[in-house]
Amino acid sequence: MSNLIELQKKYILDLLDAVETTHNIKFLVIDAFTDALFEYIFESRNELLSHVTSVDKIDARSRKGQPSVDVIYLLQPTKFNINCIEADFSNRPSKYKRAHIRFLPGMEQHILQFFHSKHYIKQYLASISEAKIAFLPRESKFFQTLDIDKPLQIFFNKNCNDLIEKNIKRTIQSLLNICIVTGEYPIIRYSEASEEEKLLTPSSRLAEKLAKEFQMVLDSYVRDNEDFPPPSKRPRSIMIITDRLLDPLSPILHDFSYQAMAYDISNRINPRSDIYTYNAENELGEIEEKTSRLCGIQDPDWIDLRHQHIVDANEFLQGRIKELIAKNPLLVDRSNVKTANDLVKVVVHLKDFDEERRRIILHKTLIDECLEANHSRKLATLAEVEQNLAGFGLDIDGEKVKHITESLLHILTLKECEITDKIRAILIYALYRGGLIESDFIKLLAFIGINQDDDYFTHFMTLFKNYHHLGFKLVKEKSKSKPFKKGWYHDSIVKDSSIYTTSRFIPSVANIVSKLIANPLLISEDDFPYVKDKPIELLDEEEREAAGVSANAFSSASLRSSRHKASWRKNTSNLQDNIERQRLFYYVLGGITYSEIRVAYEQSNLKNKDVFIGSDGITTPLSYITSIEFIDKPRELLNLKDDQRQKERAPEFLTESLAPVATPVSHVHVRSHNEPLKPKIIEPVVQQPEKEKKFKKFKKFLRTSKDK
Repeated sequence: MSNLIELQKKYILDLLDAVETTHNIKFLVIDAFTDALFEYIFESRNELLSHVTSVDKIDARSRKGQPSVDVIYLLQPTKFNINCIEADFSNRPSKYKRAHIRFLPGMEQHILQFFHSKHYIKQYLASISEAKIAFLPRESKFFQTLDIDKPLQIFFNKNCNDLIEKNIKRTIQSLLNICIVTGEYPIIRYSEASEEEKLLTPSSRLAEKLAKEFQMVLDSYVRDNEDFPPPSKRPRSIMIITDRLLDPLSPILHDFSYQAMAYDISNRINPRSDIYTYNAENELGEIEEKTSRLCGIQDPDWIDLRHQHIVDANEFLQGRIKELIAKNPLLVDRSNVKTANDLVKVVVHLKDFDEERRRIILHKTLIDECLEANHSRKLATLAEVEQNLAGFGLDIDGEKVKHITESLLHILTLKECEITDKIRAILIYALYRGGLIESDFIKLLAFIGINQDDDYFTHFMTLFKNYHHLGFKLVKEKSKSKPFKKGWYHDSIVKDSSIYTTSRFIPSVANIVSKLIANPLLISEDDFPYVKDKPIELLDEEEREAAGVSANAFSSASLRSSRHKASWRKNTSNLQDNIERQRLFYYVLGGITYSEIRVAYEQSNLKNKDVFIGSDGITTPLSYITSIEFIDKPRELLNLKDDQRQKERAPEFLTESLAPVATPVSHVHVRSHNEPLKPKIIEPVVQQPEKEKKFKKFKKFLRTSKDK
């Protein structure tokens, strides 16, 4: 199985199925965080309900509970969630019969102590443990570390240094989760920063820190779990850990594949939820607003289209429309069909094909939006210059581009190009040149109509200067200063007529993974050191002698586990193991782009390997540029999730209308079974005024009689 969504789903379902409850009735309680995770994993809530009886959010007013049924909590270990659990069992009757608590990573010892110290919770606590659910499978081959907000700021803004350790731990948990669900014990390598980069950017050592600390956590897990990793004939996997500094071009180049382009140019896509909001015609001919999630689970068309060049994607969708109409000739009046838009209108009014119609209209609308932006903003013209700059100054024929500065100035004069498009071109030019002096940046800004008294001028100059926080000193002190030194890992395609001129750029991740698969020796150990294990077959003769092994002592598959099994051990692998492919993991600290995510699919298909790419967030060109501008800003301006005060108090409705744990009781010692538990208290009688007057006269009469 090579689908991260399915692997994470299996891990969660196995976790739920392993919980033994009364009569196999299981109430599942989740929080908003887990609910968002499930949106990417389960096709529908019904799929989850085949493993549990009900699913409720912990803060939902409609969550009634049932005192005779067991409950499974699958939650983040936050104070709010803990207080909600306490509220469920601090009343009589309790909401559930027994509790099985499964916290996501981050559960600390004091949480266990809290639950065991509460006697009214402890008696209902069936089990409590940490579930290694720490990554979100956004796609079948892309995973995102959970709960890291604005990673570029956290890892590269010096004002956030105290947040690095917490988020490194989150990242380690996500990488451990990946290893657990895939059953892999990978060889770990990392990108080594140069001495100049280490001096310029202390954060350039983060990839090394993450790799080494993860190796220790992974080794510890292997020691504590005798059945991990499971036996397999699959060659041992490799994990490469890098950071955003390795490739500064991918986040700002215009990419013309459907997915990358859509998230770049459309402001109607929410990048956090992948929800696209658009207007479309309904069956009545009315225009209405619709929303759809751009997600592969519910949308097979998205899987087919997302990595195609926008031109190919448009042609592919036209074919889908024609195919749908051809299969239903009796439902279509083709007499008025003359254009592609006419075909779409025919599809709109097709009956009994609601889901197919929805998907076709969705993608037709979004593709048209991309094509319109390409035309109105002259993106193809702009991209050709970008590709030449990113391609080390070579054109598609492999020839050195003459007057490359003049070609840049030409596109900067185009009125159709937006300012942000031109700023991206200036950044690419500055990276190509190894930096420019400040006056050159001022001239280039003036060329696009941004003068020093303009409000945008300060923003853009801050952007250029802040690149030094990422290891690129774009603004040189003097014109004679040497260009900054940088080892480039990207590449460019030349002399290939099958490639679009706008798509020649090869991201660093693609170049590195391709070489790693072809021959690991092509990736320098100086640039990508091994944390610990180097495959035996890659050792030279001296290294083998020092290690005391022969060239044929072990295969890479035998290094999957730190424990070498006895030769007589029964082979438990099945036939599927013989055809399973080696896995490669590539992780980018500080955010990743859609063009880099696409590499996982392309390399998997080309090289007969399973490539998985991960990061702590997805960055678009606009979000990347904005992050760099803010990368030196004070903490209070960043609005980080880690700095926001989280709600802690459980909702009042969880306890309103429920009796307290126990009514107050007297601590009077019981002497006899015949004696009451509590002394009977007689309240004094309040006398009425008239009766009180008569009572005084009677007392006076008695006193007078006594005297006589």
